[in-house]
Amino acid sequence: MSDELPPYPESDPPPSPPLPPPYGSGPYGSGPYGSGPYGSGPYGMPPPGSTPYGPGRPTPVDVLGRPLASWWQRLAAILIDSVILAIVATLLGYLFVGTSTAALGGGASSGAVVVVGVLALVIDLAYFGFLNGSEKGQTVGMMALGIAVRDVASGGRIDPRRAAIRIVVLDPGILLSSIPVIGVIASLYTIAAGLSPLWDAHRQGWHDKVARTDVIRVR
Repeated sequence: MSDELPPYPESDPPPSPPLPPPYGSGPYGSGPYGSGPYGSGPYGMPPPGSTPYGPGRPTPVDVLGRPLASWWQRLAAILIDSVILAIVATLLGYLFVGTSTAALGGGASSGAVVVVGVLALVIDLAYFGFLNGSEKGQTVGMMALGIAVRDVASGGRIDPRRAAIRIVVLDPGILLSSIPVIGVIASLYTIAAGLSPLWDAHRQGWHDKVARTDVIRVR
């Protein structure tokens, strides 16, 4: 018997490993990282929940696709408006209550206090009603923060009546602050209403839902 081993059977050579894809086309190259804003393939789509406005939680938009304002923008805007209206109320108090106090030898006239309260109420309603109900839909604070009030169904302006209702639902203390106990309850409600956009998926406060409004970013 021969000790010679039989020849090893011939077979096709193993296939060569695939070449990496080219990186020439698209903003990040083609292949698994290629096309679209983040590339195509397994790593090509945006991360889950991301939007053109940033990664992570989706940014809600209005009916026309405009991003909704953040809660911090809304808070800063209302604080600016509150400072403006507080200055106006202080000037009214000085003009009316201060003048009557001097005339009465130090005792403020209750009639003057009522006049100041009524004037402050009218000014507050007019401020939010006409500015939020204008074509721009912006108070001074909203102009500073680049946000605006818009109709939730059409994306257009709202009228001054709806804008006035909206602010009263947000801050019933405008009407009730002078009533004992009820004024305190109204203030506590306003805090909750102001926080309500934080837990709403569409970033609407209770006042937005009543007035059927969105607050959008305009810049």
